[in-house]
Amino acid sequence: MKSVIGTSNTLKTACQFLDPQEHQQLIKDVESVCEQLVNPNFRIAMLAPFNFGKSTLINALLGQNIMPVKMVRTTGTVIRIKYGKTLTTIITLKSGEIIRSNDTEILKEFAVLNKKGQRREDVGSVEVLCPHFLLKNGVELLDLPGTNDREAQDVLVRDQLLQVDLVIQILNARQPFTQGEQDTLNQWLIERGIKTVIFVLNRMNEIETQKDKSEIYDDVVSTIKFFKPDLPEGLKKLYCVDALPALEAKQNRKKWQVFKSGIIDFEVSLLTIISLHKKRTSQTRFLRVITMASKVRYILNKQAQELAIEVSNAENIRNLAIEKGKQQEKSLKEEFSKRVEIYQNWLYLNTLVASYEIEAAKTLETKGFYDWQDNKFKPTILDYTQAIEKCVSKACKKFQKSNSNRINISFPEYPKVSLPTRQDRNAGQWIGDIFNGGANRKKLDQEYENKKWQAYKDAVHSYLSEFSKSNLASLNEYEKNVHPLITFSIPAESHEFIDKRNDLNSLNSSIDSIQHIESQKAGINRYKLKILELFKVFIIFWNNWFLHFLK
Repeated sequence: MKSVIGTSNTLKTACQFLDPQEHQQLIKDVESVCEQLVNPNFRIAMLAPFNFGKSTLINALLGQNIMPVKMVRTTGTVIRIKYGKTLTTIITLKSGEIIRSNDTEILKEFAVLNKKGQRREDVGSVEVLCPHFLLKNGVELLDLPGTNDREAQDVLVRDQLLQVDLVIQILNARQPFTQGEQDTLNQWLIERGIKTVIFVLNRMNEIETQKDKSEIYDDVVSTIKFFKPDLPEGLKKLYCVDALPALEAKQNRKKWQVFKSGIIDFEVSLLTIISLHKKRTSQTRFLRVITMASKVRYILNKQAQELAIEVSNAENIRNLAIEKGKQQEKSLKEEFSKRVEIYQNWLYLNTLVASYEIEAAKTLETKGFYDWQDNKFKPTILDYTQAIEKCVSKACKKFQKSNSNRINISFPEYPKVSLPTRQDRNAGQWIGDIFNGGANRKKLDQEYENKKWQAYKDAVHSYLSEFSKSNLASLNEYEKNVHPLITFSIPAESHEFIDKRNDLNSLNSSIDSIQHIESQKAGINRYKLKILELFKVFIIFWNNWFLHFLK
């Protein structure tokens, strides 16, 4: 079984996820069951509406008038009855002052409701020490305020029930198991994992006929038959005890009347439960822990489901945005690559030569090269570069990035033309031109024009070659610089999203830890009553009982 400290820490950690206002009672219940895990005493509490005979039954068990009775309203606070060699009442005030008395009359002042039905606010705790064998070995009897009277009293009782090991629910034969008492059993006990419960049907002596008594008893049996208490197998869960006649018979030492009141059967069973159930107190308490753990897990499961939906929706939205960004990146890169490729192909020397060498050479020859460069060549270049830069700007706008990169366009210096030297006619050619109509002269002039034209083309070719080389390098550099700008950057997760995912992981971790606690329920079984153990209990009981009557 998981350690007590580990179990407590697991549950308390899980409670940090609960709303302190909405789940205030559950958080308080968890604190109570965790505290009870380490409590060394075996606590027994009397539970009933006010004026049902709780205090009288305690007095009957102890054989003397200890608890205040015969008042319209009696117990106003929790009175803890423990073992002591002499009867002593201890009142601890919230101020720290301790008041002791050798009798219990002082309870009427500090533990009983006043005429307005209010308890004293200055009282911290009330204890009564009593020399009774039932209370030996760390057994406590708790006289709780009556229920169904005031809300403050109900809250006090409800909170105390999680810190007791055995609940004795007292029923009134004149109004047996009202709907309110059934609700108390279900909501205050069963639903909170408190199943170490036995029932005492009080005041059957006030019912006139045996037929009525049988009907009342059968009606109660029918009502509680669904309830399976966590008690040693073989013990009854319902006892008929006439508390007041039992107390009077004990005080007057009328043995037969004591037997007739039903108190002996009840005391033997009570001693059996104390003797045997104390051995498995940790298991019984752990069952309540499991019940509270299940309640906490149920709430955490709902929170985890809601948070998981939020996280999933946020992840889906983010994934859609990432997918959209990647698609935009792909589209923009394709467009960019296409435009770069077009410009790049245009910049290749062969393309430039084929497209512009003749035209440029003519303008160079006619001294109109600058006009051609500024009015025709540059606009074509700008069309290509601006298309590329426009694509990059669009990417920067979509991906929210800044861009200061421009495509550097450089133009070589004015083409240098090395014109050929005109060749003159020799004497023979000069004489020959007299007879052939100047054919030699014309030939030399044509050769000169051809060489001159080639010189202009060579100059333009050098110009275009230098232009191609420098601008291809510039385009390559630009492409490297702007490549990150047309790449979609996956956005970082928001702090809110990270916090929610961490909360979900913590929630699921707590749920897993709680499920581990719950899984241990399978190893907890009801204790089977053994004949030898029951025989020992009878010996202890009759020993103490006869000693009491022989005094």
